[in-house]
Amino acid sequence: MKKILPILLLILATNVAMAQDNEALKKHYLKIYDQGLAYNDVSASINALHGYLAIDNSLNYKDTLSMLYFSVKNYYSALLLGEEVYKAQPENVSAMARSAECYDELGDPKTAVTLYEQVVPKTKNPYHIYKMAVGQYQLKRTGECEQSAKAILADTSSKRIGVNFASTNGATQAVPVNAAAANLIGVLQMDVKNYAAAKASFEGAIKLFPEFAGAKQNLEACEKSLKGDAKPPAKPK
Repeated sequence: MKKILPILLLILATNVAMAQDNEALKKHYLKIYDQGLAYNDVSASINALHGYLAIDNSLNYKDTLSMLYFSVKNYYSALLLGEEVYKAQPENVSAMARSAECYDELGDPKTAVTLYEQVVPKTKNPYHIYKMAVGQYQLKRTGECEQSAKAILADTSSKRIGVNFASTNGATQAVPVNAAAANLIGVLQMDVKNYAAAKASFEGAIKLFPEFAGAKQNLEACEKSLKGDAKPPAKPK
């Protein structure tokens, strides 16, 4: 018994020392993380969080790491972490929404829409509704797409929320989501050759955002279609 006691004390002391070392390392990695953000070095912050997570399997920091990966367009890594987070924390709607957007960016609109259908009733965020609408359009669920776009236009807050829109020339422009929704309705109308209605929708989108290059391209294509010189509209992305 006398021999066992010193051994137990030694093990206890070792465990305490290891715990103290781990806490010191965690603080060290978080300091590097903060420093990376301060100097706009996202890769340094990402590496720092990986070091932290090697010690502490924190869902909160996994969520942060997912956001960092998303910010640098590493959608696959962002998705892996985002899914792990929202499956463990179903109340984390932002992680689910981020995962939905990752699926969209990775070319899987079906899974993206399935997730957005769970996200939208909780957030009612026009941005999420628009991303769902674009996915519905890609899946040829045109009736649902139109309903989603109209819901955005009915939400007065949508004019204060931006979304990236890719024009036919490859340029990306940030536009208010209500203007993007009006443009989307115009695209739906052009697809069924209702050019008069589409023209009004594109004009409405430009009225909401006069610098909307994609809607201007679509309006030009629509006017040519009315004259019999058809060109495809800029599809929403």
